[in-house]
Amino acid sequence: MATSIRQFNIELYEEHLEEASFLYEQRLAYLVDPELTWKDLDEFEERFEAHIDALVVGKDLALEVCKTQCSSGDFGELHAAMRVFCRQDRSDLAFAVLQGIDTDDEEVTQAVIDALKCECPEAWYDDLVRILLGSQNHLVTVLGPVLAYRRVPVEEALLKIISQSDEVGLPSLLWSLGRVGGEDARAAINPHLTSNNEAVAKAACHALIRLGDYHAIRHGLLVAQAKPWPILALAIGGNHTAVNVLTDIVKSEKVSDEALLALGMLGDLSSVTHIFDCLMNPERAMAAAEALQTITGAVLQEEVFIPDEIDPDELFDEEREKYEQTGKVPTRPGGEPFGENVVQISINPDTWRQWLTDHKQQFDTKLRYRHGKPISPAASLYCLMDEYTPYRVRELVCDEMVVRYGAQLALEADMRVSEQERLLNDLVEWVRENQPKFAAGQWYFAGKPME
Repeated sequence: MATSIRQFNIELYEEHLEEASFLYEQRLAYLVDPELTWKDLDEFEERFEAHIDALVVGKDLALEVCKTQCSSGDFGELHAAMRVFCRQDRSDLAFAVLQGIDTDDEEVTQAVIDALKCECPEAWYDDLVRILLGSQNHLVTVLGPVLAYRRVPVEEALLKIISQSDEVGLPSLLWSLGRVGGEDARAAINPHLTSNNEAVAKAACHALIRLGDYHAIRHGLLVAQAKPWPILALAIGGNHTAVNVLTDIVKSEKVSDEALLALGMLGDLSSVTHIFDCLMNPERAMAAAEALQTITGAVLQEEVFIPDEIDPDELFDEEREKYEQTGKVPTRPGGEPFGENVVQISINPDTWRQWLTDHKQQFDTKLRYRHGKPISPAASLYCLMDEYTPYRVRELVCDEMVVRYGAQLALEADMRVSEQERLLNDLVEWVRENQPKFAAGQWYFAGKPME
């Protein structure tokens, strides 16, 4: 029990941090949850915002609590505390966290990155660049992505440190250069395209195609049959040759969710049959359905029962013994298994077969499609705005708008809903002005037609 007003307020601020931590972790999970649309996250973000506001209003005492929880709380509380430090313009407290961060702890590192992505004051940029160029090399993987995400012009700084970076830090540096780089960046990135480290090669490929270098696609076409890392780059920058390469993969034992997603992004109708066949594979059915939805725009949903995962350690002794001997899971009193009914995109082959049969006349085999429309900047914009578009598709479409059409796009699929809506409004204007430059349903790269 609180024995003073001060103690009462401390406990209140601790509770705000605890609730903010829960909502942050919940948002991370819901970001990729197929049951929720990207707009559904707005509710959680508003609830999170209320707790941050309360901590900001708490001023010095709330800052003390935030400072304490940075070291003794969980990564979600650290994230919330960093957001408060940014709002209060307390660079001294935020930089102290950076100095002591353990970059081997992925959850902690990502929590700090996410906080700075959302809240970092512009007044801190110069200091962060100086830290980036300083002797604490472990902060490169934190500050590079933050500054690039916010589109701070740090190409020169990143190029100074790329030659000194190890393979652990290189992917984040390459990702960052793909957002803020130019011709000099292309020259510096190119040698990493042939790295034996697949994470480095993949990041280099994505960065290069965002910067308009088609050589990376050619290399990816040669590598994709042997290694999976070029697949998503082909999805956002390839043409009919990429369709053929990916179709061969989907028809083989090497079929993967990424290959199906890539064919969905390419939108070539010749691949629909092969994607449909993967609905018969329980391990690939959901990816196949999402790929078909990406091409056709069909909103086919079904209610399915998802059983709870069984953790033997959480069972009573009698239940565990029976489970280990027979494999039978505990059930409700009426005999029904524990779990829940959820609504998800249909993976029923009969449902998809019927839809494709009923709607085949509305598609022209000479064109590529996105959400049922001949692919174009406008069709991709519609895909981004459609609340039912899965997170990983929206993530790729953001890249695709840059890679294919040369859009100067700052939108990222993990941004707050309010920020995404603001940037999508800007993109509406860009599409209105630039749509006439592009023939719907055709292949483009860096704003130019492809063969």
